[in-house]
Amino acid sequence: MRYWLALGSNDQPQPALDFACASLERLGAVHVSSRYEFPPRSGIGVDYINMAVQLDSAMGIDRLRQHIFELETTAGRIRRSNTVRLDIDLIAWQEEGQAVVFDPNRFPLPQDVVLPMQEIWQECTISLQQFART
Repeated sequence: MRYWLALGSNDQPQPALDFACASLERLGAVHVSSRYEFPPRSGIGVDYINMAVQLDSAMGIDRLRQHIFELETTAGRIRRSNTVRLDIDLIAWQEEGQAVVFDPNRFPLPQDVVLPMQEIWQECTISLQQFART
């Protein structure tokens, strides 16, 4: 399976994102974007560092979702807080030979997801801009 993940942090972001990337590398091959700084969507709190990861892994989608939750918890994520140690969102996935499936709960995609995702979106023929907030 191929997965596209959006990662972000505004609380010790560099070590939190390094931790997430190292953990994801243990699951399979990863391709990571650059890291981008964005203001918080709510306008409250400090800026985020966001990035995207493409993961090729034999892990199934349900197990990956559980693994993502465990990574966030291990990193110290407190839900419903303006201070976010680690946030990982599963944006899309693709089984070999199949069409890309987007998580409909993530639409429209904010620019802090679109910009890093475009950097790693190599083999897809879909333009991410069509899913972006305007």
